Amino acid sequence: MSEETEGQDTGAEAVAGGGDPAAMALALNGASREDSGAFLKDQRALIADQRRHLHEQLKQITLGTFSLRLSVALKLLMAFLGAGIFVGLCAAAWNASQADGMVVDAFSVPPGLAQDGITGEVVAADLTAKIATIRRIAQSDSLSSTKEVQADSAEDVKVEIPETGISLGQAWRYLRLWLSHERHVSGNLRRLGDGKIALRVTLDGEPVATASGAPADLDRLEQQSAEQIFTGVDPVNIVLYLLVEGRIDESLAAAARATQLADAGELTNAYSLWAFMSRNYLGDMPLAVARARLAIAIDPKFMPPHREMMWASHWMGHDEEALRQAQIMQSLKERDQPRSLLGRGFLQVVDEGTIWRATALGAFSQIASADLLPDNPLSRRWVIAADASARAHDGGTSRAFLGQATTLDAKAVAAADIQFGINIHRARYDLAANMGDWPAALAHARAFAASVQAGAPPGMRAALARLEATPMLAFALAQNGDGAGAEAAIAGTPGDCYDCVRLRGLIAAAAEQWGRADYWFARAVQQGPSLPFTYTDWGVALLERGQPDLAIAKFALANQKGPHFADPLEGWGEALMTKNQSHLALAKFAEAEKYAPNWGRLHLKWGEALMYAGKPDEAKTQFAMAAGLDMTPGEKAELARQPLHA
Repeated sequence: MSEETEGQDTGAEAVAGGGDPAAMALALNGASREDSGAFLKDQRALIADQRRHLHEQLKQITLGTFSLRLSVALKLLMAFLGAGIFVGLCAAAWNASQADGMVVDAFSVPPGLAQDGITGEVVAADLTAKIATIRRIAQSDSLSSTKEVQADSAEDVKVEIPETGISLGQAWRYLRLWLSHERHVSGNLRRLGDGKIALRVTLDGEPVATASGAPADLDRLEQQSAEQIFTGVDPVNIVLYLLVEGRIDESLAAAARATQLADAGELTNAYSLWAFMSRNYLGDMPLAVARARLAIAIDPKFMPPHREMMWASHWMGHDEEALRQAQIMQSLKERDQPRSLLGRGFLQVVDEGTIWRATALGAFSQIASADLLPDNPLSRRWVIAADASARAHDGGTSRAFLGQATTLDAKAVAAADIQFGINIHRARYDLAANMGDWPAALAHARAFAASVQAGAPPGMRAALARLEATPMLAFALAQNGDGAGAEAAIAGTPGDCYDCVRLRGLIAAAAEQWGRADYWFARAVQQGPSLPFTYTDWGVALLERGQPDLAIAKFALANQKGPHFADPLEGWGEALMTKNQSHLALAKFAEAEKYAPNWGRLHLKWGEALMYAGKPDEAKTQFAMAAGLDMTPGEKAELARQPLHA
């Protein structure tokens, strides 16, 4: 009995203690009904307590997870905000560091003048407007771009930065003052004892202008000060402003002064502009070349001095050197130019070099078809295209361009390009020469010479007259049978001028003075070995005297120098025809057509070669094409004699 009771107690204790489930079941089976009920009640209470405890634990775990996530989110948010602020500050600092140009601050003005409406803000606004006008005028004739000018408007933004009392506008201004490259203009207006006023202006704290006069002269005083301010900020472009305003002597003095005032980045530009003024307004080509060389020595990658070397060399008659400079210009990169020449100015200079190089190598069809000099007046572009078309033997296109140019309003044309008359007479001369109308060509040569005296820049008149107008006139006289007049005219041209010497050879050839022609052609080749024109002219002269093999040698050299020049290819084809090699001439004529598709003589000779090669149908086609194009009277008569020409 005692053993059973002892066993029962052990089982109950096991159940109460949460022991083995089998022991619990044994205890319950041996327990009384009351004990079993109490035991189950206790177990339910224990389970409920455990559930509540577990629920609390889950709540704490959930809350802890949420708190952890919230903490991470807040940290990320703060990191993002910090990064945003950092990026914003960096951007603001970068923008401030890139700020450039000129800022005009409000001036100090006596109360009495301020009461009359002449406040510091009014004076600053007046100067801002006048400097901006100077800048606009200078840029209208400039390859480079000068810096912006603005009135100080930092107080326009009034949002306050907390706990500082400083507006965002003020903060931005301080940042620009600290980091930017802006130049600041300030000063004062004061009364003098004699009833006059004095305007004193400083640039970055240094005095640059002081002007005095009656109160009614304030506008004039502001204009003088604005010009002196602009000189201090942009000593290069002030030269062009004075030039556009017609103040030539002041412009020449400013060009010399710019080489002393310009900073290191603009020094090459200053010397280039000095070379330009020496060329265009002093007419001193050797001096212009010398000054351009100084600019190139400072920075050989800078394009404007090569441009000046190109033009000054050309107006000395040194076309070989001019071609060399044009070729250098084609190799220069925009990234190597100063900021002031990027964009429009760079493209303008590139186009000038492209036109000169193509002209020097006889690639006239490229000039006529290209969209060059987009910033130049349309009238000038049309006249350049008209002249190039005429020299590519395309009379129809040349006349069309001339018609477009001359239909523009005459006043607008004169305002846009003072050399319009010079350019248009040159184009008309080449058009008449292409058609063999030498009386008309002579008239245009004389009109060209007159327009040079009337419209060319003063310094350029002598060079244009000596190196272009006189040779043009001399050759037209020779073609009109006035050999003596031609010789007298060409004798006054310099012996180191390529075109002048070449035309001496042509004038001698027109008189059938073959020995003299060979002498002058040889000298011209020596002066311009890279230019194709003398080789071509010499080849024509040799062909006329019945020496086709020597002519072919010259035409081959000309084609090597100017592969897009149609004339030597056409002459080569004619030389082959005289050797009874018309079948070989066909390839030369076909190649020439690529560069002069509307040349009447080319299609006439091509038709003859096809006829001799036994291709009558193709010959008829070429003759028909020739009949619709410009030809000289002699060529028209030759076409009329062709049996296959309907």
